[in-house]
Amino acid sequence: MRSVQNLLSELAYLGRSIEYLGDVLHDVEAVAERLGRRHHDDPLLEGMIQHETEVWSAAMKHQLDASARVAEAWRAQVEALEQ
Repeated sequence: MRSVQNLLSELAYLGRSIEYLGDVLHDVEAVAERLGRRHHDDPLLEGMIQHETEVWSAAMKHQLDASARVAEAWRAQVEALEQ
């Protein structure tokens, strides 16, 4: 069925997007580790990192929570089609 192929294509795209997100977060982790090794006693940088962490992690958590809810709703709708 064409619609199933389209669904699978969309899922593949979303999977690649999730993989890319993981890659970007690993890059952020690598930078954080370097910052920790190079500037472990800088109070100004400590405050800046804390602020950035709060802002960006809150935004990411919000988006991920919303995405999880959408994925769960999508799953329920597709499962209902099997009935």
